[in-house]
Amino acid sequence: MSSNDEDTTVPESPFDHTKQTYRVLLDGDWDLDDLYEFPHAFNQCYAFIYCLDSELDTYDQQRIDGAFAVYPWRGGYSYVNIYFVLQNQVPWRFRPTIKAIQKASPGWLDLFLNADVAIQIAKSVVALAGSGVVAVKSYAAIKKALSQIAVERERAKLQTFQISAQQQKTLMSMCEGLAKHLGFKSVKELHQRTGDPEISLKLLSAHYRRTKVLLEYVEEGKATLPEHTDA
Repeated sequence: MSSNDEDTTVPESPFDHTKQTYRVLLDGDWDLDDLYEFPHAFNQCYAFIYCLDSELDTYDQQRIDGAFAVYPWRGGYSYVNIYFVLQNQVPWRFRPTIKAIQKASPGWLDLFLNADVAIQIAKSVVALAGSGVVAVKSYAAIKKALSQIAVERERAKLQTFQISAQQQKTLMSMCEGLAKHLGFKSVKELHQRTGDPEISLKLLSAHYRRTKVLLEYVEEGKATLPEHTDA
C-alpha cells in the first residue's frame, strides 16, 4: 500500500453515542473463513454506498475523485486501493464496529454504524436476488465487453487508448443495467466523478461482486439482512 493512501485525518472517537445499531441475523453452520469473508464484503459494500450512493458527508470528496483519476484500473490492485480510500473517507463515528455478536442457531451480529447505509445494503441484496439470472448474464456481458476493450488497448500499445463512441454508449447502458440490478441510484453522479464510463462500469462491477458475496450468505441461510431496524 502506498504512503499516499494513508488516512492522515485525526479521528474523532469511534465510540460516538450517536451511532445507530443494525442487527444482522446469523444462522446455519459458519466456519472461520466465514467470519472474515462476510464482514469484509459487508464493510466494502458499506463504504461504497456511503461514499458513492448517499448524501452523507465524507472527510474529503476530492480525495476520492483524485483516486478515480490516477488509478490505472487494470487489475485487482486498483480495487484494493479504491476500497481502502473509500473506507478511510467514512467518518470514524460511522465506520462499522461490533457492538455484540452471538453465534448460535439462530444468532446475531449487532453493528454500530449508519443504519440507513446498512439498510441500503440489504435492499441492494434484495434487488440483486430479484434480478436473478438476468444480473448474471448482464455481468457476463460486461466482463466480455471490458475484456475486448483491454485487448484493443493492448494491441494499440497506448496508455491513453480511447474507446469508440459506440463503445462508450454500450458501457453507459451497461452501467445503467447493472446499477438497476444493485439498486444503485447515483449513476449520473458516478459518471460525473469518474469522467469515464469504463471506470464507472469497473467500479459497479466490483460492487456487484461484493454484493453477490452477501447474497450467497443470504441464499445459503447463513445471514439475514433486515430492511429496517428495531430502533
